Amino acid sequence: MNDWAVSGGGDSGAAVPDARVRRGALARWGALAAAVVLAAGAVPAGAQSTDPPAADDASLSSLSLSGVDFGGFSGEVLVYAANVAGDVSATTVTATATNSSAEVSILPTDADADTDGHQVSLAPGRNWVRVSVGSADATVAQQYTVVVVRDPGPAMTRNTDKDIAYAYGSEEFTTNPDYDWSEGGGPFTGMLWGEGTTLWMSDGRHLLAYDLESGLAQGDLHYPVAGMPRDMINGLWSDGTTMWASPGHHFSEVIAHELGTGKRTGDADLDTGLCCEPQLRGLWSDGETMWVVEKDSQDLLAIGLEDGERRHDSDIDLGDIDHAAGLWSDGKTIWVTASRGPFGEAEYGEIRAYDLESGERVPELGFGELDYMWRTTGIWSDGATMWAAEGRWGTQIWAFNMPQSGLLSWLDVSDAHVPFAADRFEYSVQVPLGVSRVTLSAAAAFSDSEVSFSVADADSDVGGVQVDLVEGLNTVVVTSVNGDDTRTYTLRIDAGAPPPPLPPPLGTELSSLAVSGVELTFSADRLTYAAEVAADVESVTVSAVAADERASVTVLPADADPVADAHQVSLSVGANVVTVTVVVGEVMRTYTVLLTRPAGTSDDSTDSDEAVGGESDGEGNDDSDEAVGGESDGEGPVSLQQEEAEELVAAEQRSESGSESDGSDGSGLPALTASFEELPDAHSGAGTDLVVRARFSEPLAVSYVTMRDGGAVFVQSPHRVVKAKRVEGRSDLWDITIRVGDDRRLSVTVFKGSGCDGEHAVCTADGRPVSQAAQVFIEGPDTSDDSGDGAEGSSGSEASDADGEQQDGEQQDGEQQAPEQQAPEARAGNEIGAVTLSSEAPGELTVSWEAPRLAPYGYRVMWARDDLDYLSYWQPDETNRGNLWPTGDATSVTLTGLDEGATYKVQTRARFHDVQGKVSSSPWTTETTATVAHIR
Repeated sequence: MNDWAVSGGGDSGAAVPDARVRRGALARWGALAAAVVLAAGAVPAGAQSTDPPAADDASLSSLSLSGVDFGGFSGEVLVYAANVAGDVSATTVTATATNSSAEVSILPTDADADTDGHQVSLAPGRNWVRVSVGSADATVAQQYTVVVVRDPGPAMTRNTDKDIAYAYGSEEFTTNPDYDWSEGGGPFTGMLWGEGTTLWMSDGRHLLAYDLESGLAQGDLHYPVAGMPRDMINGLWSDGTTMWASPGHHFSEVIAHELGTGKRTGDADLDTGLCCEPQLRGLWSDGETMWVVEKDSQDLLAIGLEDGERRHDSDIDLGDIDHAAGLWSDGKTIWVTASRGPFGEAEYGEIRAYDLESGERVPELGFGELDYMWRTTGIWSDGATMWAAEGRWGTQIWAFNMPQSGLLSWLDVSDAHVPFAADRFEYSVQVPLGVSRVTLSAAAAFSDSEVSFSVADADSDVGGVQVDLVEGLNTVVVTSVNGDDTRTYTLRIDAGAPPPPLPPPLGTELSSLAVSGVELTFSADRLTYAAEVAADVESVTVSAVAADERASVTVLPADADPVADAHQVSLSVGANVVTVTVVVGEVMRTYTVLLTRPAGTSDDSTDSDEAVGGESDGEGNDDSDEAVGGESDGEGPVSLQQEEAEELVAAEQRSESGSESDGSDGSGLPALTASFEELPDAHSGAGTDLVVRARFSEPLAVSYVTMRDGGAVFVQSPHRVVKAKRVEGRSDLWDITIRVGDDRRLSVTVFKGSGCDGEHAVCTADGRPVSQAAQVFIEGPDTSDDSGDGAEGSSGSEASDADGEQQDGEQQDGEQQAPEQQAPEARAGNEIGAVTLSSEAPGELTVSWEAPRLAPYGYRVMWARDDLDYLSYWQPDETNRGNLWPTGDATSVTLTGLDEGATYKVQTRARFHDVQGKVSSSPWTTETTATVAHIR
């Protein structure tokens, strides 16, 4: 940012930083050779006093701009706004300090030193005039701002005064290893979004900030975006707090992060649900629906911003268009950038206009063929000016005049930050406690618009609208009318009372927690534990004592043996969740213990039946659901389940802050609990879907993405949650769709939350996490023998006779020999198994593989004729080499159009999303080759 140069008496080296200073706020003032921390206490202009102005008075007694009517001036009001006609190209600024010894400076600098007064040139669109005052004693600084919007020139023509030079190649980037793109010039994509005085532009995984006032880069605001799965951002849009970015090639997700920091906010990610590795470009939203370009179809797709559901009725067919990329809309018309010609050989750029409601193209509002722009990418507008970036290797951001509309180009509330953008029509802001009056300032994009406010002006002698606030929420509607175009902007100004003091905390800690046969290193502040029991341990005793005698203690699952003195918990094979909840009044704390019971080995005589197909152990105990799906190898799914359970505990422990964030902070609010409803009696087996309903005692402040992908609802592998949907729009009632992975019993769990700071925390809007785990079990399909004479506990075709002997001697012999067979080589959970190639028809080659144990969201199959190199993922397919992107449920693909009799090579890898939305890949499979069949 630029420093303000101070003119007038005293040392001219003093400076006021370029920052908007609101009423009562202070800046730093550099005085003489030393920097002095400023003190408060500027005397407002107009104060009725016979005393001379104080030495620390940094106010103006008068301010005027020739040809600009911003209303009356008051030294207490710091921000003003006005419109001027297009023929007003300059103004003379006159400013007088209340204390004649104070120093006054004006920016922009004097445009005509030969003319009396301080001359400021006005470009079409928005202009900022800043007047800074430094007190005589150099302890107080104050800044006044007048925003002047000059009517744009002819619609859809160039506005060269507003062009912004792109700083690629400057020292700032070439000395930063994060910007080292020596090969190919760098992944510059130039997607744009802005608010207030800042314009953001994408460059690789980074967002660069530009000052719309000066056109200069704001290097201190640049930041990288965490969790982007590739080095390109192909679309940007923000609501002022969260920024959404599209990774572009081969990703169906739109990634959300915190504006200004780049910190991931995975709960707000949007999964478009599009298959076949789509290429998403451009983003724009009206706050309810997000529109995005799908490159292959060149359609503008509509997606619900909150629920992620496709809204097909709002899709727009872009027609004959090449390389559609950037989007911006004023809520009625949506503009789309495009480039004519093949990639790398674009003939010219263009910006087309479509009616947002009907989807029809509106040629008269388009910007035509821009033959001086090689590739047009991102666009953004402040209502008066449209900015467009010029593709990869571009050198500047081009500016254009917008067509006539009723949009506002500026809206401000004193003592509050309004993240204003012309296309955003609702704002909620908060002013500091004790502020009873604010000033609203607004300027339309065009001077012939009529702007009105829904509240009375408390002081019509002062510019802007003075609003006296009441305690709580104050709503103001600003209406701008231009011909038949009416726009309304709603401001909700919160002037709330101080919050009541919190009641004293109650003791919800345990003084002791013990599980029989397990060593727990107990601490009252530690809420999660994990341990493994022996395979033959079928139950444990749980003992818990609260530190506060007023507390009640509840252990789940329920007591398996109520007659016994202590609480008995039955254990199944795999992961078992035990929760201990301590409640005092309406405050609670939950401790969670994850106990893993491994499966018995096949050479253990007492468990041999379980290891082989889930047979009865002869004592009426049928453990087939907890066994390993009828396989002789009990190491696969069970060990994977154990890994997931241990990782879940580790994640909870990492997210714990050590403080009571589960409702035990004395807030006195009801605890957030979870339960399940409408459970099916059994699922229908592998590959089918089932729906369970999760009910929460309070509405949740989470997105469907968190409920689906964030681990809020946990099912053990190989099952997985594939959809989460609010019931009738309610955030306390969710339908969870589970894709069944095998025929075994499955468990569904909502875990206790350890706080609300994590990216995937499940909490209420006021910060209460789930206080108590909930778990249900759903049986697999009935595989029992219905012949009427089978032994109890028998399953499938391997029924046993009354003596427990196998009826099929050959099969029995085979099973007895199974332990002597050589075990297959172990592979990691994300690794693909054997890959085979076959060619049954001329010119065709089928690639088949064994899926990894962990469920991927997709695969990449890389193929080429054996005399050619493989292509990179971003390169288009060629006749004899390319890439395929099967979905996660595929285990084979068929290549067609191959050279008959030629040999082809293939490698494949699985692709995964973690709960933060990051993409990872398995190792490549070993290269496999085969010869394509040909007609003999």
